Amino acid sequence: MADERKVKDIMSPIEEYNFVNEDDRLCDALRILRDNHEKLQQNTPGNFHKTLFVKNSEGKIVGKFSTFDLIRGLVPESAKKGDPKKQYYYRSISMRAEEVEKEIKQIQERFHWLNTSFFDLVRQETQKKVSEVMSPIDPLLEENDSINKAVYLMFKENIRQPLVLRDGMIVGVVTLMCVFEELLSLAGDQCFWEGIS
Repeated sequence: MADERKVKDIMSPIEEYNFVNEDDRLCDALRILRDNHEKLQQNTPGNFHKTLFVKNSEGKIVGKFSTFDLIRGLVPESAKKGDPKKQYYYRSISMRAEEVEKEIKQIQERFHWLNTSFFDLVRQETQKKVSEVMSPIDPLLEENDSINKAVYLMFKENIRQPLVLRDGMIVGVVTLMCVFEELLSLAGDQCFWEGIS
């Protein structure tokens, strides 16, 4: 059997990806994602990803930004906040009535966005900074890590696209498609392990 392939053998090089700055607005990132989407739809030759990487002012990669992050970013912060551990013990009925009124007002503010038009929501929320909605990049893989470790991070640790390091520098990304293509190459035309007990 051939030597076991490593993460470095299946990763997508980081140079294939577009970058945004952490202070850019979501609408700036959206322009890049839209352009990549259109190129994919038109079968334009090249690699056009649905994930962007985020750099800080020193040029260091500090996060990643995908279509998932973009759409998640449309939910206003007020709609995400909640306090499930809040205590409801009060000394008097009047205090309780005042607290209930305050809670109702908070709930109305929190879910006001549900009744906002999608157009207005997009116009408002795409002014956020990329840093407000980007996903973190930790933990990272080393280029000589096994593909099994990459799969573990993806599913056990819920890391959608683990990044790959070489000598402390980010050099690549492992995606589901990278793993899928490796799986297909191992399986061949027929699953060669069929019938093996």
